[in-house]
Amino acid sequence: MTSLVLLCPHTHAGKPFKAGERLIVDASTADWLIANGIARADRQPDVPPQPDADGKPADAKPIQRKESKS
Repeated sequence: MTSLVLLCPHTHAGKPFKAGERLIVDASTADWLIANGIARADRQPDVPPQPDADGKPADAKPIQRKESKS
């Protein structure tokens, strides 16, 4: 999925959006919207990372704990 910022008002999937709003669409729709001057690529998408198959966030790192030597 691709995050875009609309450059002008647009109706997507029957829902009206204002200029400046973010829209998440598939790659071919994103290409069409950009080619027609309706949107631009979102430089900082506000999309949370998708979880892995085990349900953990994709960017989660395991916590390493140090055991005491006593």
